[in-house]
Amino acid sequence: MLRFRFLVAFLLLAVVVSDSRAQREDAPLKVFGYFQNSLQHWTVFENHPAQNSFGLQQLNLFLQKDLSRNWTAFVNFEALNTFSTSRRWGAFNLEEAWVKYAPNMKFNLKLGLQIPIFNNLNEVKNRTPLLPYIIRPLVYETSFGEFFPLEEFVPARAFVQAYGFLPAGETKFDYAVYLGNSPNINADPEKGQTGVDTTMTFLAGGRLGIRYRELKLGLSATYEKSNDFIELADTLRRQPAELQELPLTRLGGDLSYNLANFSFESEFITVDVHTGIPELGLALDFYYATLGYRFTNELSGYGSYWVTDVHVAMLSPDNEEMRDEDLHVSTMGIFYDLNDGIRLKGQFARVREHEKIQLISQLSQDLVVKKDKFNVWAIAVSVFF
Repeated sequence: MLRFRFLVAFLLLAVVVSDSRAQREDAPLKVFGYFQNSLQHWTVFENHPAQNSFGLQQLNLFLQKDLSRNWTAFVNFEALNTFSTSRRWGAFNLEEAWVKYAPNMKFNLKLGLQIPIFNNLNEVKNRTPLLPYIIRPLVYETSFGEFFPLEEFVPARAFVQAYGFLPAGETKFDYAVYLGNSPNINADPEKGQTGVDTTMTFLAGGRLGIRYRELKLGLSATYEKSNDFIELADTLRRQPAELQELPLTRLGGDLSYNLANFSFESEFITVDVHTGIPELGLALDFYYATLGYRFTNELSGYGSYWVTDVHVAMLSPDNEEMRDEDLHVSTMGIFYDLNDGIRLKGQFARVREHEKIQLISQLSQDLVVKKDKFNVWAIAVSVFF
């Protein structure tokens, strides 16, 4: 009880001090954010029955304060899937907490937890009222993070990033370089401090791009080392050290163009794990392209196509397994800007899943092919506040 009273007194004191400090300083603390609520209908697929569900898909709360002429602090809290701790729903994350030094537009330096620049959507995927989609291209759909490997496709966190653009007439050259932790983060308190890298390696990445009038294109890349495959050592009859810190590279590209009432954007991402051993192979690929049309200043529509390919090969002394899993999504949608802060959306998606598993053992040879199709209907309201 004494500790609780001390904590309450400390928090009250912090609020008073913070309030008095805010009164002394010219720059106010800016509080704003985005959220999106949706109603989705999923038809039957695999062993899942048809379902209808309302949900708070995502909420982001931002705190921003100008510390001086060239320095800005920023914090981003994110809640997903109707977050509730007592009901064990969704997730709540501290996505960003950084300070930025920006003497001019040609050079910016961010220090602290941040979402790095990768392709076109990674840095802005949380701005739901500014995006046309209810369900975003799959590798950016954070509400699917409980069952889809988002962080295998795109980098989620960096801690140091320099970026900006260099003008040359009507052309601008974008650049970004960053460093962060590798994916080998401790999540077990029995092994020490959680949330820290357990290796001596880093995530390194960047993007180079060009903008000319309504054209924007760029190439992105990252490099890191992963320990996720050590647990396969016994299956492959290899020493754990041979599967330690395997290099993983991502390569991405983005293209955006606006012409009159039309808009087009597309991306590709390819991920390779360089194992150095023939018994193990992993490759991931993702592509999407979206064509949009603005009917009026408030009403717009789009059509989009997404492809996800996963290839896994694991060749042990006893058998060989090769798995190819393809996910194709064709989707179309419409959105209406009710005002500057509210966007109403509708979306339909047709999903085709194709999985091929080839098992080759000493006794038999089997080829298993599974196909599935289902539809998703959704309406949503996205709000900027």
